[in-house]
Amino acid sequence: MGSVIVAAVILTVNARARFDGSNSTLAQFRNAYERPPKLLLAYGEIRFAPLDDAQLSRVRITPTVAIRVASSQFGRDHGSRVTFESLGGYIDANRIVHDWVGTRSWVPKALPAYIVRISGVQIELDGPHGGVAKNRSWNVIVNAIDGRVISAMTYN
Repeated sequence: MGSVIVAAVILTVNARARFDGSNSTLAQFRNAYERPPKLLLAYGEIRFAPLDDAQLSRVRITPTVAIRVASSQFGRDHGSRVTFESLGGYIDANRIVHDWVGTRSWVPKALPAYIVRISGVQIELDGPHGGVAKNRSWNVIVNAIDGRVISAMTYN
């Protein structure tokens, strides 16, 4: 009987420690949201809002890992640096379906994601003249659940 009580106490303490750890993790993720500038949201083509607790519980990637993922693919230029990073609910506004009267009939669910802005990069230009634009920025959307890059775009 005593060993059962001791085992129950140990399990309770371990469960409480894990629960407290998840609360601090949720708090860390909750504080990772920063309102992005309008330019980063492609003037309304991207929606990005704070996550609620249910969405935060799905996040598996830390801000440090998101920065590492984005930088490994888009920040390899000498002098590039991360100038903005935020965790929130990402929706590609181009996927919102409007009916014939203009009413939004389908809005995709917000995906937990990071926006990581990497500045000071060189970007090859498309077009008839080609060339390289220096000191530009990549805006990289990183899935906060699995760590994959969803998209990357530049506007300046």
